[in-house]
Amino acid sequence: MIKNVLVVGGAGYIGGCVTDNLIGEKIPFTVYDNLTYENHYLKAVDFIYGDVRDKDKLIKILPKYSHVIWLAALVGDGACAIKPQLTREINQDSVQFLSQKFNGRIIFISTCSVYGKNELPVTELTKTNPLSVYAKTKLEAEQYLKSKNGLIFRLGTAFGISYTYSRIRMDLAINYMTMNAVKNKKLIVNGGKQYRPFIHVQDIGKTIVNNLNTKHLGTYNLTSFNTTILELA
Repeated sequence: MIKNVLVVGGAGYIGGCVTDNLIGEKIPFTVYDNLTYENHYLKAVDFIYGDVRDKDKLIKILPKYSHVIWLAALVGDGACAIKPQLTREINQDSVQFLSQKFNGRIIFISTCSVYGKNELPVTELTKTNPLSVYAKTKLEAEQYLKSKNGLIFRLGTAFGISYTYSRIRMDLAINYMTMNAVKNKKLIVNGGKQYRPFIHVQDIGKTIVNNLNTKHLGTYNLTSFNTTILELA
């Protein structure tokens, strides 16, 4: 049963929708975040300022929670490639620590990037082939949760407005292209035949919260539709 939920990285893009859904379902929760992109947290909910690398702080608070939603990560191929060691500490080592010190239910957010480049649509049974530091650290983090009471979602590319206070991510294809269409009245498409899986950020938040108390375990791809970049344009 859900007693209390810790939303790690709950102040981020996906975290906004997750916390909105938790509030809507009247589920008690706390946000744990280092506010990388914010000066202060604006939602009137329980909040703990902290870093996922702070093991001393986490070890003290984890026993208070029955469920952990782990959203915290350094994301994007470019950003992760700049400091690979930092990426491993945040995306991989912190999850290993969680798997060792927490025995409750874990919902972990991974990425469809773990499949690498494929000519055909992928399923959860498709062989993984991570091509970036980001994808490699996410896949390694998944391995630590295999024997835990965990649910892993490999996300497609998110898009849309997260919530009222959201810092919209402009490094995501649909958001970026929409901004360019509105601002510049034109789009430049390089190639265009490449397929991408997409899902609205609010659908991600809803799916996470809806599965807090289910019996589902293991790894699932989470997307809404596949389309080419040209069709998207």
